[in-house]
Amino acid sequence: MSNNVKFIASYTATADASVEDVWAIWADVNNWGKWDSGIEHSEISANFKAGNAFSLTPRGGEPIQVTLKTVTLGEEFSDEAVLPFGTIRNLHRMDRLGDKIRLTHEVHADIAPDASGFFGKEIWPHMQGGLPESVNNILAIVSE
Repeated sequence: MSNNVKFIASYTATADASVEDVWAIWADVNNWGKWDSGIEHSEISANFKAGNAFSLTPRGGEPIQVTLKTVTLGEEFSDEAVLPFGTIRNLHRMDRLGDKIRLTHEVHADIAPDASGFFGKEIWPHMQGGLPESVNNILAIVSE
């Protein structure tokens, strides 16, 4: 069993929006910075499907490689970045609620013990704090 330190955060919001509109925003990796202010640059050169990788540069950081782990059209996708200090996994999910959708973004970080103090103080607050903003930005865009 790993001695890594686990960090988990989630945010969910519900709005009048279409699944197709949200999916179009999610699948447009090259424009993720429009709804997530923590992303300086993101770029994918392949299709938005499980197994494909893309480059993501966090604001003020270095580019990292991220792999799409699951992609279920119109429902969810997950991605994973394996970094020198640990692994960060994201799950983006939407559920239909009549004419509305419920949008959820979860972040799971599995961080090496010797890096967990720095991660918890310097990186995690930005990641965790950005969840409501990014989900609400998506919903604002598709509700326009």
